[in-house]
Amino acid sequence: MVRDALKVMKTTLDKVKGMVEFFHKSTRATEKLKSTQRQMDMPELRLKQDCATRWNSTLYMLKQVLESKDAIISTLALINAHIDALDQEEWEALQKTCTVLELFEQVTVEISSERYS
Repeated sequence: MVRDALKVMKTTLDKVKGMVEFFHKSTRATEKLKSTQRQMDMPELRLKQDCATRWNSTLYMLKQVLESKDAIISTLALINAHIDALDQEEWEALQKTCTVLELFEQVTVEISSERYS
């Protein structure tokens, strides 16, 4: 159900996946991102990729991207990366999506707990 709902924002998610994949494939970009995170007093996060069979992996990916948003934007500009950037509206949509997905995660955890076994 969650995966079907995420299809509505496929274009934005594809951009996020492209950014994460870019950092995973480029050692230089990853090192620059870490350096930028340190300079901005942010935790040094290695961006997580999502997994097609686990909807919550998309949530974890989005949360980390949002947490490192400023460092990601700065790093991509500094290294002149040729990838599709997110506009302000897409960043806001990601934030709202995380808020909704976190509710689904809470329900999933609750249902999966031992009380419901």
